[in-house]
Amino acid sequence: MRARLRAAAVIVAFAATTAGCGSDDPPAQPAAPASAAARSPAATPSMPAFDPPTRFSPSGTALGRARPGDVLLHGTTAFVGGEARTTVVDVSSGRQLSVVTPNQSPITGNPAAAGHRPVLIDPTGRPAVVVPYAVEIPASGTVAARQAVELLVIDATDGRPVKTVTVDAKPAGGDVGPVAGDNVRVVGGRGTAVVLGIGRQVTMAVDLGTGSTLWRDNDFAASALLGDTVVGLTAPDTRYRRSINGLALLDGAERWSALSVANAELAAAGPSFVVAVGEQNDGKRFYALVKKDGTLVNRTQGEYRVGLRCSYDEAAVTVCALGNSEPLFALDSTTGEDLWQLPATGRRAPRMTAAWHGAVYGSVNDDAVVLDARTGLDRSVSPGVAPVAVTAHGGLAADPSDGDAMVFHPALG
Repeated sequence: MRARLRAAAVIVAFAATTAGCGSDDPPAQPAAPASAAARSPAATPSMPAFDPPTRFSPSGTALGRARPGDVLLHGTTAFVGGEARTTVVDVSSGRQLSVVTPNQSPITGNPAAAGHRPVLIDPTGRPAVVVPYAVEIPASGTVAARQAVELLVIDATDGRPVKTVTVDAKPAGGDVGPVAGDNVRVVGGRGTAVVLGIGRQVTMAVDLGTGSTLWRDNDFAASALLGDTVVGLTAPDTRYRRSINGLALLDGAERWSALSVANAELAAAGPSFVVAVGEQNDGKRFYALVKKDGTLVNRTQGEYRVGLRCSYDEAAVTVCALGNSEPLFALDSTTGEDLWQLPATGRRAPRMTAAWHGAVYGSVNDDAVVLDARTGLDRSVSPGVAPVAVTAHGGLAADPSDGDAMVFHPALG
């Protein structure tokens, strides 16, 4: 049975914020001792911009240690989600804007708790970045130690910390479901509502404005947010089958149930649909696109391997990969129309690292390459690096001498 808890509020802790800020105002700036405030804005050198870039400088700005998926580029600002803190750097000057740490002790050294992917949201007309951390709250008096989720909210424009929202990992009523020691991730956000995934099958929605938990579902793994619908998979039933479901963002109510599947994977693929692969009742593998209303389109059977991942280019194309390197295929991000697939006759499939504004970045036998996202043809066979995140000003890539360190490489063309 699927268990869902809705609560008006949970135990919440905020970093100190400026009083008297109305709900329509930009988020207030905190004076939290746990976070080093950004320095006063200063003029920084302008950077060349290319939309999209296809060549990068072989050298760049060191940003510190982080997993490749835990760094976000927004304009000329990099948000580096490290194991115990998030560092904000102006890549145009290399200047550190702020270092933001959770109020409680982060859970580190635990592979299950690893991963602090920053996600860009726009709660009040001023973009912000949310970074999740699993934390340990120490015992106090008769209250036992417990785990929780802390959401660091950072102004995306100037890199200043805005607030910290702390959410108990366990709902009220003595529920002994999974706690925040599991992997914690931000699935997406709309307005002040943010969807969190905890471990393999727990989803929570939190209002960043009030700090309250909107709902929690212990038997649902969210994969994407399409408008105001959370799309994901239910927990396995007695036959190890799961349903692809859509829940309402604000209250977690089930809006639709599209399909019962086994060995299924879902991948966020832009604003219009989610890509799904899985196993039908007859045991055959299938591929389909799941739309916001639960409609399945472009459903086909085939030898679809596991390891689905997709990258939306933030313009018009979604590029997906199955397995480590192939096949690689592209879809129109609005219609879902098939655009191209690799490998093809005489052509190899690169290992995709990112897609942005009509370009697909990756490597073939460790040699970087850039493809045209609409046609799949080569745009650059010597871009310098295969970035994992891109803006018009450059790209992020792992330091070749230290795979755990990230470097920003300015765009050259």
